[in-house]
Amino acid sequence: MNKVLIVDASESDRRLMSSLLTRAGYEPITVDTMEATKSEVAKLPPGAVIVAE
Repeated sequence: MNKVLIVDASESDRRLMSSLLTRAGYEPITVDTMEATKSEVAKLPPGAVIVAE
């Protein structure tokens, strides 16, 4: 499982990072609020990566 959480970037940045990561074989999860971030972080497996602006 190669999940990457992308947090608090602009919509265009989220789309760009998500597209690049998907092509590289990762499963990006994008969020734009801290409330959504808390929820998604709780679901991540150990060793997951979080990209924050």
